[in-house]
Amino acid sequence: MNILIITFTSGVNPGTIMQALGVQTAMSQMFPDANIEFLAFPDFKQAKRFGVRGRKDALWHTVLQKGFAAFRLSKYKKLRSKYFSYTKTIDLFNYTEEDTEYIKQFDLVVIGSDTILERAIGENGKIGLNWMPLDVPKIYFAASASPANFRPTSELSEVAARAKYIGLRDQLTIDYFTRDLGINGNIITRQPDPSYFLDVAKFNLSNKYASRFKSGGKYALYDFNSNFPLRKELADAIRHCGYIVVATAYNPYADICLDTIDAFDWAGIFPYVDLVVTERFHDSVFGLRNQKPVIAIDWDANRFSENGDSKTYRILQDYGLERLHFNFAFNRNLDKIIKAIQNIDIVFEKDKIDAINQQFYSKNEEILRGIMDSL
Repeated sequence: MNILIITFTSGVNPGTIMQALGVQTAMSQMFPDANIEFLAFPDFKQAKRFGVRGRKDALWHTVLQKGFAAFRLSKYKKLRSKYFSYTKTIDLFNYTEEDTEYIKQFDLVVIGSDTILERAIGENGKIGLNWMPLDVPKIYFAASASPANFRPTSELSEVAARAKYIGLRDQLTIDYFTRDLGINGNIITRQPDPSYFLDVAKFNLSNKYASRFKSGGKYALYDFNSNFPLRKELADAIRHCGYIVVATAYNPYADICLDTIDAFDWAGIFPYVDLVVTERFHDSVFGLRNQKPVIAIDWDANRFSENGDSKTYRILQDYGLERLHFNFAFNRNLDKIIKAIQNIDIVFEKDKIDAINQQFYSKNEEILRGIMDSL
């Protein structure tokens, strides 16, 4: 059996590697002898990958940030070449008839996780290849359309309705499929992020990074893009709450910058920290899977819907922790976040988080059975 996975694996975001590895793990579990390939396509988010200069950053800060990002990208490329097999490169929005015929050779197309569905139509007005009604069985596997701000069309509805299995990662995407595309909610499965198929205990932080965490210290993982408007102020506020600020990319306002880690080291950081304050979805996921309190902040309008809904809000909602989500588009007051940090032990219950994690793991087994039945 030949399986094609369409999902993000590029860029310097370790979460994309983790989710891709999760999809591959699940497919291998269902089809042990299958040939599994990932679609190689130009990264239409590439311009955003290395960030921009923060308004308080010196020029040399930006130079270092881009340099370290490029170095991490080289390490990520090595991981991808080791663990993933890729097709020839096909542009999602400028594909040819030859490209579609090539994809039709596969026995199953898997539309993977993250925001692979967020762009349905390219700048040329052409529907993305991942939305095309190809004559090959297709499933959505924890797919996400966050922030789901693109407009529906009858063609998109037709494509979604033809899927053999629809597993969507968040309620935001489910609402888009049911409300805007008119898909019957009864045929949609709410599916955890594919990284839940990975055993987080198997990711260990290398000694050269682990040695920077000293016994008795309180550490807060702090990850935001360079143009986050309060990056310095929030880092200072976290420090004033008694934490040592740790970043997984170059950040001049952090106490510790683990700016040369690869994706596997990133996944091994979470047992070492006591708190996660982030804009990133997979920081939130891996923090919660390691039973660490997470405060998630949205601020970039491109990453949440018009009414403020987002994938970071939804993952915290899954754990009953909506009060630990904040959106700076509506209120940039740090006082509420500082209060949340100070009261985190009251809000966050490890036993409850562990119970929800176990529910997700059980759900995964049910999902794999459902996919097998649908095919």
